[in-house]
Amino acid sequence: MLFPYKNYETLAEPLTVHYPTGEEKLARWVFQTIEKASQLLTQLLTQTEPTFKVMVVAASDWHLAPHDEEEEISTFHPYWTDSTTPPSLVVPAELDPIFGELTKEKLAFMLYHELTLAYLEADPRPWPDDCPLWADEWQLKFAALWLSHRLDGQQGVLNKDLREEYAEIFEPELDGKTPDTIRSFEWYEDTSPEDYLGYQLLLEQFASDLLERYPPEILPRFLHIYRTDRKELLSDDVTAMLGSVLGPDGAEWLEDLVYF
Repeated sequence: MLFPYKNYETLAEPLTVHYPTGEEKLARWVFQTIEKASQLLTQLLTQTEPTFKVMVVAASDWHLAPHDEEEEISTFHPYWTDSTTPPSLVVPAELDPIFGELTKEKLAFMLYHELTLAYLEADPRPWPDDCPLWADEWQLKFAALWLSHRLDGQQGVLNKDLREEYAEIFEPELDGKTPDTIRSFEWYEDTSPEDYLGYQLLLEQFASDLLERYPPEILPRFLHIYRTDRKELLSDDVTAMLGSVLGPDGAEWLEDLVYF
């Protein structure tokens, strides 16, 4: 079934925002949040704002939302899709309870994550053909948390409630590392939403630790050496790249992180 656009209204703004009747307040907040974040991302990444539209989707229509992969609509959360023209940032009118306490700051953080993906997708530089999952994922989480700190006055990790709920995943084992690390985690078709959320929390802690120690400019510096035409990048290759961007003792600092 096709998405029922005829049942949705549209904001009269430079950015097209479709929303269900009764959700104009939310739609305007989403637009304003994206607009403010875009200004900062444009400065940080020295890129123009990508072309896309926003779809605020009612829970009853979520299964009809445009998507690339089925897992994108497995939970109610914002995601980016190229299945429309122009691409869309899809936002549920309600977040899934799996994400804990539902706050505007938390929704904004999710929007920042997908907006960063939109910028990186619009970057004309090539991607490595084959690279580890964390190589791309840390970039999104880092930029999202930086925006959360700058625009929403947040400090440290944003998902403090989930950090407490998933505290066991941060406990080192006998080898000195956490049960899953950022570099060891792999996504499979049978990976549960809870396991993937745990991985995202590890990435958020990583972003927080990076921002406490380094400026946001490490991201564009990393992209300068990462976004090149390569067939394959191994995890050790990406670690070396990031370590070089962090400067003296950067690689050693990374290796000392129990979750890395």
